Amino acid sequence: MNKILKRLEIIKNSIVIEDDETIQLQLSRLYELDIDNDVKYILILIQNTDFEKVIPLIDAYVKQFTSLIVYENEEIQGLKLELKLLEKQFLLVSCRVEEYHNIVNDFNAKYHLQLGELIEEVLVLREEFYEFMYQNSQEGEYEYEYYEAIKDYKNFHEEFKNQFYDTPSEISKKEKKELKRLYKKASKLCHPDIIEEKKREKAEDIFKSLNAAYHQKNLRKVSEILEQLLTGESFSISSDSVFDKRLLKRKINATREKIQSIKLELESIKQNETFILVNKINDMDEYFKEKEEELIVEKENILEQMKQYMQTI
Repeated sequence: MNKILKRLEIIKNSIVIEDDETIQLQLSRLYELDIDNDVKYILILIQNTDFEKVIPLIDAYVKQFTSLIVYENEEIQGLKLELKLLEKQFLLVSCRVEEYHNIVNDFNAKYHLQLGELIEEVLVLREEFYEFMYQNSQEGEYEYEYYEAIKDYKNFHEEFKNQFYDTPSEISKKEKKELKRLYKKASKLCHPDIIEEKKREKAEDIFKSLNAAYHQKNLRKVSEILEQLLTGESFSISSDSVFDKRLLKRKINATREKIQSIKLELESIKQNETFILVNKINDMDEYFKEKEEELIVEKENILEQMKQYMQTI
């Protein structure tokens, strides 16, 4: 109710200063709220630009409900503040988790892009080598190595194929910084774990699109989603929309549990082999150059082994 009254007051003041843009914005926001027939009638008058009737009707409506508004007591205010701080903490860790996931995904994308084809060549040669050795051996010798080589190739080929269709865009350091800033701002407005219950499903859809765009480093898409959240459909976070003491306490406990859970996820990423490796690499270009040289040497060694074995038959 408080939101409805505040938006009606904004409309009244906007009529006085002839600010049509603000009137239309508040009009659309009011239609998103649970309004009664009196407010619906006022909105119809606004749409018909019958402003002479609108202002006195708004005054009467606001006066009618002002005395009925129950102001939050100190305990509820304290609970709301506690929940808000926990929500901020959750969002901070959540954004860090996504950032770390992106670090791992970026490395994997570069790894497959720069070394993928060469790795496949090595794995194919390894499979062919052990197949030849297995077929020309006695008593199943090299059987294990052969089937392991088949499995290694299949696994990497599938991984390589999936990575090919899921490679993030290349953007500058400045663009990466802006992408991170916009993502954090947008996630605060639509993260489903802190949004009011009745709009959580819609928020989850938008949040999934936001994460996908962030992973793909699609700066334009992330910017569009943020603009949509700022000017279009908006969501109320739990700490702003809940006034019931018992419900606030439940949400505080639930948010604490979510924070513990996402902290565990963060620690898990920190222990990820790829994440640890990335943080140890000082020069990424030099790292990939060395890996490429190692793979070329391995490829040549397998070819040489095959050649030598063929000469013994």
